[in-house]
Amino acid sequence: MMEVWTVDLCFTTPFHTTGTSLGSFIRIARGRDRSGSETPYIPATHLKGVMRCEAERIMRSTSGISCFITGDPVSEDHEIVLCDEVKAGGTGCPVCSLFGFPNTEGGGGFREGKLRFLDFYPSGNQKEIGVLTRSHVMINRDYQVKQEHALYSEEAIPSGTVFTGNIIVRDDLSEEEERVFLASLHAMADYGLGKNRSRGFGALRIGQIKKSDRIPVLEGS
Repeated sequence: MMEVWTVDLCFTTPFHTTGTSLGSFIRIARGRDRSGSETPYIPATHLKGVMRCEAERIMRSTSGISCFITGDPVSEDHEIVLCDEVKAGGTGCPVCSLFGFPNTEGGGGFREGKLRFLDFYPSGNQKEIGVLTRSHVMINRDYQVKQEHALYSEEAIPSGTVFTGNIIVRDDLSEEEERVFLASLHAMADYGLGKNRSRGFGALRIGQIKKSDRIPVLEGS
């Protein structure tokens, strides 16, 4: 039976997802809400990608899984490694059953997982988001010094902003699948979202989680 998890992401530091670049000015990602207005948002693909990486890491440390769907960090070309069960067309561990199966040779083609992610938008109980603008000097990574004539500015969402969105659970979850789902959600919060995490950006905590049997219409989305 389908279930919808409505999740609040509460940012405790400024947050930035890269949108368009206008010369040396980098904008945050913006989408259009139901009224047609441009508003900051978090792409569903970003959330799903970070959560999948965290789910793989968790399952690798607790259950010793051998696959690297998000790419083997040790291999030169970040090779995708599948377990034997998925190669044979099976479901493998909860990582693939939740997030989907890759379309690679021997993997049986792409198959959807039980989770479908939707974009997250600022929570409807907030007033208009006041976007910050910060200026930086580009660093030469080889010499660890500032790059001459390389000043740039970028936007950021202020600390305290709450984003809300839906994650659709297409089918019933086993106990293990629900544990991995929740663990990867909270591990994503520990890891952070967006750009400039090494500068303290993108820190968050998971707020309220509501479950429903239908997709709610979120204010502000």
